[in-house]
Amino acid sequence: MDINTVCTLLIDALKNAGYNDTTIFNYQGAVRRFKTFCNEHDVTEYSYEIGKLYADSVISPKTGKFSKERYHLQGRFVRLIDSYIRIGQFDFSTTSRSKVQPENTYYQKVYTDYCSYLEEEYENENTRHFYEYGMYTFLSFLEKRKDVVQLEDLTASICLDYVKCSKPERQRWLLCELRKICRYLERNDLLVALSGIHAPRHHRIIQVLEAEEQKRIKSVTDDDATPLRDSAMILLGLSTGIRACDIIKLRLTDIDWRNDTISWRQSKTGNLVCVPLTPPVGNAIARYLTTQRPNASNNYLFVRLIAPFDPLSCHSSCYMMVKRILERACISTDDHILGMHMLRHNAASTMVRNEVPIETIAAILGHSDPDTTGIYITTDENRLKECVLPFNGISREVHT
Repeated sequence: MDINTVCTLLIDALKNAGYNDTTIFNYQGAVRRFKTFCNEHDVTEYSYEIGKLYADSVISPKTGKFSKERYHLQGRFVRLIDSYIRIGQFDFSTTSRSKVQPENTYYQKVYTDYCSYLEEEYENENTRHFYEYGMYTFLSFLEKRKDVVQLEDLTASICLDYVKCSKPERQRWLLCELRKICRYLERNDLLVALSGIHAPRHHRIIQVLEAEEQKRIKSVTDDDATPLRDSAMILLGLSTGIRACDIIKLRLTDIDWRNDTISWRQSKTGNLVCVPLTPPVGNAIARYLTTQRPNASNNYLFVRLIAPFDPLSCHSSCYMMVKRILERACISTDDHILGMHMLRHNAASTMVRNEVPIETIAAILGHSDPDTTGIYITTDENRLKECVLPFNGISREVHT
């Protein structure tokens, strides 16, 4: 069947089945990526093979890292289309996708043992997914070799071949995954061999909101037409740089009204963050709680505004909220990273301009290394000018 046709039928079926706008938006994104994927492979007719290739394409092109969102969404997207090809209708029944496994029996056991080790090592689910996928791809690489390689027989040459066959934008994360595997195997010899490899690290230019754009956002958040929940989330993001995965997990008990603070444990690092609750943010949250928050049967701070009043389920809820605010504020999204991450960039750059110590900014943002936070210095044009060295006294001689 023609790819454009089956994708259109899927979106129409989702709408007819009553799925909410956020879910449909997610699937529309999956459709766009799938069509691009098929164009790159010069494919116009759907097949189970191209579907499987797309479902397994779970590396984010922006970060080079395993994307849990792509893993789940693209897997379900392909299962729905496969069901239509197979039985003539989309099967919307819920199914659990089993964890991908190597085909070789020996490697299956290695993978299972490694996953158990990661569960004991890390509380954060995203971190476990990252290293699990690293082991899976490494074992998949080993499976393609003629002979089964026992892990105790791994050589530096095999590891280097694995690195060389990967895409350049993926190598930095792949080396991180591979070093973890070597530490798990207690192979210091391989760690030494890998220590000499330095993959390129590309830093994007950090985009921040102009002063006029911030004023327009403020006017939108003050508008009665904007849900109080969205206003509170926007102001909290601009003030603290909180991640989307953390803001949707905030509880009512995380706010200390007596001491005017708000705290949360960061999903990515596990660090506890406690920051002042500024009057604009505190007042916005208070208005939302007293006026608009439904009488939900849970203690999450931000919940759905229509029944069922469940907590916000994923990043896309935050993404859509920020996108709506920016559109109403007439701010072009062409040059901006959308979602809570855009607010995070802006919060960090504001703290830099206010001369907050880098170590403090790193603690608030949840960076384990202050050097990671240093990139936000590039957003302070005035302080960058102070770094320019004068040309006075530089020799005019040219040595060849």
